[in-house]
Amino acid sequence: MGQYGNQPDFGTRAINIVPTGDPDPNQELAGENLGSAALYIGTGGTLVATVIGGNSQTLNTTTFTNVPDGTFFPVIVSNVWASLEGDAATTCSDIVALY
Repeated sequence: MGQYGNQPDFGTRAINIVPTGDPDPNQELAGENLGSAALYIGTGGTLVATVIGGNSQTLNTTTFTNVPDGTFFPVIVSNVWASLEGDAATTCSDIVALY
């Protein structure tokens, strides 16, 4: 059967996080870099996150709406932002970064 730590489909580390900062480079709050994390969303709502991949010259910041409670979010992200240039704000809470 193998060990869980050797399986790429299982998280082996988890950290509770709070959305921080704004992806606008002119803002003082840079936000916490999560590296490459999958997310568990305990309390749903709107999620503003930077998705890993794509053109490294631009931020792939996306607003996901109507994320349900208790969701294992199937996207790898580097940041969860508190707000997006005043247009959207993360309302999800009880977020866990999984590695």
